[in-house]
This record gives sequence, structure tokens and C-alpha cells, in this order.
Amino acid sequence: MSHPPLPPAPPQAPPRPPSWFPDPLDDSLLRYWDGYRWTFHTAVRHAPAPSVAEPPRQAVQPSPVPAMRPDIVAALQNVRGVLVGSMKEVNLLPGYLRPEEQVLALTAAQGEGQGVLACTNRRLLFLFVGVVRRQFLEVDWNQTKHIFYSRATKTFSVYTTKYTKRAVPALTVRVNNLNDANSIAYAAQSAAAAPRLDVV
Repeated sequence: MSHPPLPPAPPQAPPRPPSWFPDPLDDSLLRYWDGYRWTFHTAVRHAPAPSVAEPPRQAVQPSPVPAMRPDIVAALQNVRGVLVGSMKEVNLLPGYLRPEEQVLALTAAQGEGQGVLACTNRRLLFLFVGVVRRQFLEVDWNQTKHIFYSRATKTFSVYTTKYTKRAVPALTVRVNNLNDANSIAYAAQSAAAAPRLDVV
């Protein structure tokens, strides 16, 4: 009785030559293969060095801060109240000024938001720039008839009509510091024939 022939043996992979290879159980190690089996000899596996060196990153230079106008610097030095929350508007103020207009006095003020109230040689203006809302109010000195400051409500009001109880102010903002309200009014009087500040 003859036996059927045996199927051919599957081709065997060529034997792996002895060398150091990544450890099959720990990626952080190399383990020595002796050509037949893994040995107990291990070594720390170092990360390969990058093939191309990354170019050095250049430091980003901050854009130069424009110098503040001398008239605004002088006005800032005379502010007695706190300007917290108003410096953004102070820095934007030059963009709202007319040619040859000079800032004589300024202070923090509250309108629709915390902004800056500035007295110039031409007018009184309030500027507030918020994320969603912005407010810009102005009254030229040749239109001003009366200026009031209320200690009770801390409001600074400018009227372009003769003051009566029914008169509506052209500009009303809250100024917390009476000395700063006085500075604005005195600057207005020195700049033009603006009325004196009545404190009530």
C-alpha cells in the first residue's frame, strides 16, 4: 500500500541574522537576537535624530507703540480721578481730533460705557468704544450756553439752549471726580467764551 505523497513544506523565511532589534515587549528598549532566539541582553533605545534640522524660529517683534501726543500727555498728568477702563479711548482720541485741535483737559467719564471726556480748544467731546457699541458725542464751544455738574448724580451736562427745567442737554456723562469736572470746565473757559461750570 503506497501512501499519498506529502504536500511540499511551506517555504521558510530566511533566518534573521544576529543583531540588536526593537524589543517586541518594550518599545523603549533594544534586545539582542542571537540568530535563533531573544537573549536577556537589552539596551536603551534612543530616538532617532531628525534628518533635517528645523530652522530657528525668529522672535516676533512687537509693533512699535506710537508716541502719544504732547497735549494728551499734559492733560493726562492733570487727571485727579482714575482712568481705569478709559485708556483705550485716550489712545484712540487723536483719530477723532480735527486738524490743529489741541486737548486741554480730559477725564474718565461714563456714557453708554466707560470712556473719556475731553476738552479741546474747539469743543467738548466724549468717546466710548465697546466691543458691540460705540458712542461719540461732541459740542462745539460756540454752541454751548450752559454747563452743569450735579454732585448728587455726578453728571456733567452741557446745554446748547438757554437752561430751563425742561431743557434737554446736548451732552450728559457721569464724571465721578468733581476736581476733574472743574478742570474740564476751566479748560473750556480758557479756550473759548464757554460758560462757567455751575455745581449743584
